[in-house]
Amino acid sequence: MEILDKYLARAMLGGVLSVLAVLGTLYSIISFAGDADKIGVANYTLWSAIEFTLLSMPRQLYELFPIAVLLGTVLGLGGLASTGELVVIRAAGISLLRIIYSVMKAGFVLIVLAMVIGEAIAPPMTQYAQLQKAHSLSQKISLNTDYGLWARDGQLFIHVRRVESDGRLTGIQLYNFDDKQQLQSILTAASAYHRGEDWQLQKVVRTDFLPGGAQKKTFNHLTWKSLLKPELVDVVSIQPEFLSIWKLKDYIDYLQENNLDSSLYELSFWNKLIMPLTITAMVLLAVPFVFGSLRQGGVGQRIFVGFLVGLGFYIAAQLFGQVSVVYALPPWLGASLPTMLILVFSIYHVRRIR
Repeated sequence: MEILDKYLARAMLGGVLSVLAVLGTLYSIISFAGDADKIGVANYTLWSAIEFTLLSMPRQLYELFPIAVLLGTVLGLGGLASTGELVVIRAAGISLLRIIYSVMKAGFVLIVLAMVIGEAIAPPMTQYAQLQKAHSLSQKISLNTDYGLWARDGQLFIHVRRVESDGRLTGIQLYNFDDKQQLQSILTAASAYHRGEDWQLQKVVRTDFLPGGAQKKTFNHLTWKSLLKPELVDVVSIQPEFLSIWKLKDYIDYLQENNLDSSLYELSFWNKLIMPLTITAMVLLAVPFVFGSLRQGGVGQRIFVGFLVGLGFYIAAQLFGQVSVVYALPPWLGASLPTMLILVFSIYHVRRIR
């Protein structure tokens, strides 16, 4: 049985990795084409665009993983079915459940691979890619990001705790230093929005450090002239899906402690948490395409149908996730319902296999 497990795993993993390579390449080409209009802006060169595309690939692969698992499993096992090898295996007395068990063991390897990419590789590479892109697009501002945005504008150091979906900044701190690196003032603002060429700060507290001591002033509104432009903020702001699951949890705790909306981050958290079950559901869904009631035509036709099913799942998952945020549904429901429906659908069709 160990030989059978290895044989099926080799065929399945080979198919999944091949599909990942193809989808990842196509996705990267599309991403590069969409980024081409920035080539020539400031220091953003052709190599900068290529570097950004390559560094962003792990995140793209993680997003495409469920579709790749479905297509790759259909491709790998479908190839064995086309050559009659699966028929011989079943004729030798190997039950369908035992074959599914072997496939699921290979699926566990895919789950581990997805977790490594999604939690250990993609987040730091994506953040580094954004940082390098921000450096290239602006000659005068240096930026770094983790939980928010850090920026330098001359002798002014800027920290923005959060970038809202409408482009508004919240939780702003400005540290002003002189040429001798002595702190001159600290300015904090509850929020800021961009109007014209400037930022308009709201609920501002400024502390000036004078020879005689610190002096504090408050303002309802204050104009802030900065090289930090909204389009640059869009480049470096951290999106929920760019964070690892443990950093998402920390950031969700921070938002909830400060009575801020954390629904998008909770949705991403649950999407990552449910990923192993999603991969399991996709592996199980591939079985009817190879053995059972969904098996129609050749391997090419089954792959096409599998692609449509996988794409439909991806769109449904994204759509229902956003609907759950808009209508304040529990984030775990928005993340898990599409996967649970696919799982039920898969089990139903597996049970119908003769």
